[in-house]
Amino acid sequence: MSEQYNTQVSEHYAAYRPPIHRKILQDIFPENRRFSTGLDIGCGTGTSTEALSHFCESVIGLEPSEAMLAQATPHENISFLQGAAESIPLGEQSIDVVSFAGSLSYAKSSTLSTELARVCRPDALIVVYDFEVKLEPFLNKLGAAIPPRSSSYNHAENFEGDSNLHKLKVSKAEITLPVTSEELAHVLFSSSRRYSALAERFGKDSSFSRVVEALNKLSHNHQISIDTYHSTYRLKVSESFSI
Repeated sequence: MSEQYNTQVSEHYAAYRPPIHRKILQDIFPENRRFSTGLDIGCGTGTSTEALSHFCESVIGLEPSEAMLAQATPHENISFLQGAAESIPLGEQSIDVVSFAGSLSYAKSSTLSTELARVCRPDALIVVYDFEVKLEPFLNKLGAAIPPRSSSYNHAENFEGDSNLHKLKVSKAEITLPVTSEELAHVLFSSSRRYSALAERFGKDSSFSRVVEALNKLSHNHQISIDTYHSTYRLKVSESFSI
């Protein structure tokens, strides 16, 4: 894909992000649960960190990629650190909740649970979650279907078998989010494979507006289906915490 296409894909990615992370965390945390300090490991550009911030007094996003962090935006209660999960640059017993939003498969190491035990307070909650947005029905209706691609990626990756953590809950669910035709078009154009298929189907010039028009002919409002996966844990050093 050309540099121009990559730029356009990035612009669509930034133009609209459905609030999936926050919705998943709302389903995970008990009502009105607030944490003092949160840590979002493998935070990328900070989307998941921003979602976690709604449940914490302050949040730290940890990310090994300097390029990703360059796109992250600090807020009043959000800060970012460059670093890796196998050597977390934080003090002992300083964290109340840790989140891995689609990042655990990359963050896993032989020292990860040891590091979590070091930086977490005894009653800290550890949350692992991921999701898969079901966009194939919309692509099919638009005549821009993409052949499925085999992948070994596991959306349900968690800490199964880790003797240092106590499993609280493992869950798979489906949620739906309402979107307008324009919002849905931004989501569809936010991946290079989908962008190429849509540009081929609707033409390279004005393809976005043509897709919005085609979606409006189906309906002005749509429901996106999302498969969600989440697991919650606590360290085995304490048995007093419950979610």
